[in-house]
Amino acid sequence: MLTFRIDGDLRFISHLDTVRLFRRACARAGLPVRYSQGFNPQPRIALPLPRPVGVASDADAILIETEHWIDPADILKRLQEQTPAGISLIQARRMLPGEQPQPDRVRYRLALDESAPDDLQERIDRIVQADSLPVVRKDPKARSTRTIDIRPYLLEMHIDGAAVEFTLRVTGNGTARPSELAELLGYGARSINHKIRRLDIQWR
Repeated sequence: MLTFRIDGDLRFISHLDTVRLFRRACARAGLPVRYSQGFNPQPRIALPLPRPVGVASDADAILIETEHWIDPADILKRLQEQTPAGISLIQARRMLPGEQPQPDRVRYRLALDESAPDDLQERIDRIVQADSLPVVRKDPKARSTRTIDIRPYLLEMHIDGAAVEFTLRVTGNGTARPSELAELLGYGARSINHKIRRLDIQWR
């Protein structure tokens, strides 16, 4: 598993484009990436917790399967030379046989500016004390909407200097989107992701 930071303009690429970026970097680095079987083999490279488009991250992770063992330090060095500005590799570690990392909780930071509501602390108190936090999600493919309660996913939220930090639980049924919490705070969900940073992921 490889952990990395993503910032700058690259934070606006999708998770599929992020995977393609690492596929090309692995190819240029000459890494023996394992391919899937079947009619259309694909490199076995995956993001265990895709990052919302526009959100910067200090703690993203990508899984890269290789045909044989390679020193993680060598992988890190060879890939860092092939990744563009905006990607900083942090650590590479060998996973144990059968190990499947699952995200448990994720911490985010929403930067505050002059658009922050005057009653921000009151809004945070209401959110934290609420029994339920219903939000409406749109499904562009199905052209439909559904209402879900994101309160079970919110573990904590507080003001830290010039930002709001909050931690979300990730379950087998999903998680809350950071933009949904920002919208509950009074921000427009469609124009907020560029102010959000993923700080940390805890794995189980």
